[in-house]
Amino acid sequence: MKRILLLLFLSILSLASYAQHATQKIDELLQKHQQKGRFDGTVLLAKNGNIIYQRQFGLANRQFNVPISSSTRFPVASITKLYAAILVLKLQEQGKLHIDSPIFNYTPHLLPKNNKKITIRQLLVHTAGLPNERIADYTTQLNAKNFIQKRIADTLLSTPGITYRYNNVNFILLTAIMEQVSGKKWADLLADVIIKPLKLQQTGVVKRDSVIKNLAYGYHNYSFGNEKVKDPLENDDPLFLENYAAAGAIFTTPIELLKLNQALATGKILNPASLALLYEPNLKTGKGINTEEVTPGGYLKTLSIGDKKIKAIERNGNIMGYNATYLQLPESKQVLIVFCNTDANDLSKIALEILAIAL
Repeated sequence: MKRILLLLFLSILSLASYAQHATQKIDELLQKHQQKGRFDGTVLLAKNGNIIYQRQFGLANRQFNVPISSSTRFPVASITKLYAAILVLKLQEQGKLHIDSPIFNYTPHLLPKNNKKITIRQLLVHTAGLPNERIADYTTQLNAKNFIQKRIADTLLSTPGITYRYNNVNFILLTAIMEQVSGKKWADLLADVIIKPLKLQQTGVVKRDSVIKNLAYGYHNYSFGNEKVKDPLENDDPLFLENYAAAGAIFTTPIELLKLNQALATGKILNPASLALLYEPNLKTGKGINTEEVTPGGYLKTLSIGDKKIKAIERNGNIMGYNATYLQLPESKQVLIVFCNTDANDLSKIALEILAIAL
């Protein structure tokens, strides 16, 4: 018995030593990027729902030298699309829509010519064939219906269901559909289905005219990790990010995104059938090592980390200087969340560097 206890103690000691070593190595990696001016943000790594690494680096506000903390809120851009897909599947559970029905069934007054050919599922996986928006569409405040009516041409660039074309318009149109069938503003639907049940106090919708406590400022120089670019960071333009609606208007923290991850895993939001649909592959895109399978909730892909091939579910976001990545590793039960408020980094590269240490 003493021998067994000794072996158990040594095993626990070895694991603790390894965890300490990994934490130190990740710290050194991120400090190096931060010192080079290539990373200001927050990182969270969890395994089986338990946080095993969490650190913050750099400034949330450069004008007033405010450091990033664990409670700093970040706009997460297209990670919002995960929340939108969850809301759509919840409305399907409630019998208010069906993802394989034409969107004409729900919003006949929007895009009256071509929406007879488009289904909700095609919007979710970016095969609707609609034209994308322009940056100028975010200089005037518009709700989802007005955005579609005033900014989107009633035309198709490809036959629905055939060609993948990543497109914010798909999810802005989904916003209008969700509001139509639920009778609620999409932000209220988000609160009722996700925020309130999970008691998320740091999650909400960005609004340009609102003072949002602890919200990180955004800065850009379009270098994306290219150290040859020496341009100084600039303040992000004052756009109406709320126009992105369910395509990209949510802010949150890594801890609260992890809470959502665990709520999905334990069936607190969606039933098993809906959860399966959330990550059901619909088509492949890319070639070779860049092949991805598109699902409503993210992209199924294989990451190359050293000599390892790791299956992952990836969801990224980018608006101006705000960058975010959310990686789920089903086989190792790990989740990596990285948020930052500049585009001076290659966030995908940094995420792989972190995983190379952690795995």
